[in-house]
Amino acid sequence: MKIRSHWSLWVLLLSGILALSLIQNATAYSYVYVVNSYVHGSNPDWSTVAKIDGEDLSLIETVEVGDNAHSIAMVQSPNRLWVTCPDSDHIAVINPSTMELIDNIEIEGKQPTGIAVSPYDSRVYVTFSETGEVGIFHPQEMELISSIHVGGNPSSITFTPSGAKAYAVDYQEPAVYVIDAVRNALITTLNFPGHAIQDAIASPDGSTIYLANMDQNKIEVIRTRDDFILAPMETSLHPRGIAISPDGQYLFLGHYTATDAYVDMIRLSDGQVVSTASIPSNPRCIKVSSDGQRIFVTEHNEDALYLYDVSGETLSPAGHVDLNSVSGQQASPVGLVIQEVALIPSGKMIIQRPPRPQDLLPNEPIRLIDTLPIKFERYKYTMPLKTPPT
Repeated sequence: MKIRSHWSLWVLLLSGILALSLIQNATAYSYVYVVNSYVHGSNPDWSTVAKIDGEDLSLIETVEVGDNAHSIAMVQSPNRLWVTCPDSDHIAVINPSTMELIDNIEIEGKQPTGIAVSPYDSRVYVTFSETGEVGIFHPQEMELISSIHVGGNPSSITFTPSGAKAYAVDYQEPAVYVIDAVRNALITTLNFPGHAIQDAIASPDGSTIYLANMDQNKIEVIRTRDDFILAPMETSLHPRGIAISPDGQYLFLGHYTATDAYVDMIRLSDGQVVSTASIPSNPRCIKVSSDGQRIFVTEHNEDALYLYDVSGETLSPAGHVDLNSVSGQQASPVGLVIQEVALIPSGKMIIQRPPRPQDLLPNEPIRLIDTLPIKFERYKYTMPLKTPPT
């Protein structure tokens, strides 16, 4: 019994040391996947998804998908990219490691447009702008499970961090359809002024939805606990792309103008713009790295992906990459998603053996006895599919 107890303690401590060493030595590496719609210029009957190195912005590879591709989401278990192609009435499914097109999920007559993955159960929600529905897909089977009728022409969708609610945006009405994402039912419809509401984002604590209202020059604010529309935040010019820092303290807002556009960093505690960085004309979509130190922005009119560094309350341009990989065509990028991978470098791990209990004095530390050279590859986390409560 004592021997088994000692070995159990040994294994437990070794496991803890191993996990701690992995965490301490891991570094993040990112890839950015950009949807190029090619709606400008000759407007071909295809689009592409580009894989970009998130560190040096080099273009790694592209894969061709259907006409007028729009939005993209990263689905876990298995690791796949889902890309909506509204004009082709299908969803393209891509292996991000090989950039191989795995399948096309046909959605005839529905125009799949916006897409998001539920944080609650990993199911994939897609807005059908032609039929006024939100479709729900099984990520492994790649099949439509059910759909929710919301009305109008929903064009994008976002979740609260818990996955309890989803907010589908209809820029034409304009309206936001609030969905109970556990029971998959429409809760209410929120109407807004104007005719060009754009992207929406949830605060990390799930208390608030921020919505870019482009032609009203405002950020609409929704309180999620009762879906009450609060007073809007005034902005200077045509907000379009919107994102929020991981700590929930700052909004990043892209302003659409014919020339000399810009991206603002807004402090939410007082609504003040604390930093501004330039971008040519049309910052379509914005995503923030998990550490909050970088933002990526698709420039729809200039066919590029822009990178900005975030340090304190300062936003600084850090480079861009031309997405025109097809001669004579204009990439017209729309959606993007960031994939972050933990890299655990080769090296040595400290292996510690606990002393025997009878030899251990009070407050005596565990002693280092040896080191073991090991090598690790990339670690990817996948989340199992949950079953919603009945």
